[in-house]
Amino acid sequence: MNNTLIDQSRRRAIGAGLGLPIALSAMSVLGSGCASPNAMPVPAGLDPLPVPTLRIGDRWRYVLINRYNNLAIGEVAVQVTAVTPLIRLSIDRGADKPLLEEIYTDPWSVLLETVYSGEPIRFNTPMPVVPQGASSGMNLKSETRYMTPSSGSEYGWIQRLSVQGWEKVTVPAGSFDALRVVRQIDFVHPDFFRSYSTRTDTCWYAPQVGRWVKRDWTGSYISPDLMPRGGRAREDWIDWQLTANEPAPR
Repeated sequence: MNNTLIDQSRRRAIGAGLGLPIALSAMSVLGSGCASPNAMPVPAGLDPLPVPTLRIGDRWRYVLINRYNNLAIGEVAVQVTAVTPLIRLSIDRGADKPLLEEIYTDPWSVLLETVYSGEPIRFNTPMPVVPQGASSGMNLKSETRYMTPSSGSEYGWIQRLSVQGWEKVTVPAGSFDALRVVRQIDFVHPDFFRSYSTRTDTCWYAPQVGRWVKRDWTGSYISPDLMPRGGRAREDWIDWQLTANEPAPR
């Protein structure tokens, strides 16, 4: 992943005014309950959402898009390496980067998370990304604490999850019927100079592939540099889009 591209485009966005409160309304749309032009009826047999059957060797490939400038910044290959007692995924970010691991208690409640920029996050209790038995209109509030490898301390994490309905989603791998799940997250950042940190994390889960085919996240925080003008700094804004799904032999 080319973090330089992200940082430069994010700085340009803040310089253009996206760091000011008036621009945060645009960010809130990411997690709003407004009807999508791609909205569709619930597909037969998918309400509530069935639990996928994962197998060792199941594999998904994604391209990562920097939403500030809509440029591709990398690719990620995700592969199931264990399914019991916990689901373990190998995260391959390219030949020049070490492999990472994600851990889930079920598909898809996460204990060890690597999606966000920065260090992996290990939660004290599993946080649902796509809740078991998800159904349109479902709302969940979850609270836990987390650590990063270098933090040495635990920090608070509160998320409010809403299941917002089915949409037809097109990504490089094709078109899919997908359930949109939005998480609004309030958390304490390990960086002392970031306060009132928030994230909006939206995923489009497709039962056809057993995982999300698209995932979009961004966030904001109060920075001392912006406090005199009452603004908030923006985090990265990354969009994951599925390019291939390779199920293990059944």
